Amino acid sequence: MRRADLVAECARCAGLCCVATSFEASQEFAIDKPLGVACPHLSHEARCAIHADRARRGFAGCTLYDCYGAGPRVTRMYEEAPRSDARRDAVFLAMRELHELLWLLSEAAKLCPASRADLRAALSDRVDMLEATAGGSIAELLALDLEAQQRATRALLRRVGEALGGRAALRALPIVK
Repeated sequence: MRRADLVAECARCAGLCCVATSFEASQEFAIDKPLGVACPHLSHEARCAIHADRARRGFAGCTLYDCYGAGPRVTRMYEEAPRSDARRDAVFLAMRELHELLWLLSEAAKLCPASRADLRAALSDRVDMLEATAGGSIAELLALDLEAQQRATRALLRRVGEALGGRAALRALPIVK
């Protein structure tokens, strides 16, 4: 079961992905939208005006996007701040990355062999560290070295993969070609 705090909940968000992210016109998006510019379908109430109809209206990419619960978390952080606070977008993008790393680690912990107590402890420690980082101040989130967090997390995920048999084990699965 997926951690509840790592699930996107558009109803509890101020449309952060509709502003902070960018996309190019393609099969998934009907228009170009630059980073930091509100989608034209974002209402004054910070809600998607075409949410129920996104795919049919040319925004299938929006239906696939997952903030891993970062949107609601940052919305809560900025409840008292003006919408125009430019730092909000950067905090959202950093939090989204942290939440994705937390999700990956949570999923890896489910797969980690019980016999690998050392690896399970490393996963737990890494989750605790990322949780503390995500709970930091806005200034700390803005100063965060995301690439270092990604590298450390990927290295740990590789260790879990190796414990599961590495690439050979993955090739043996019927769904991997």
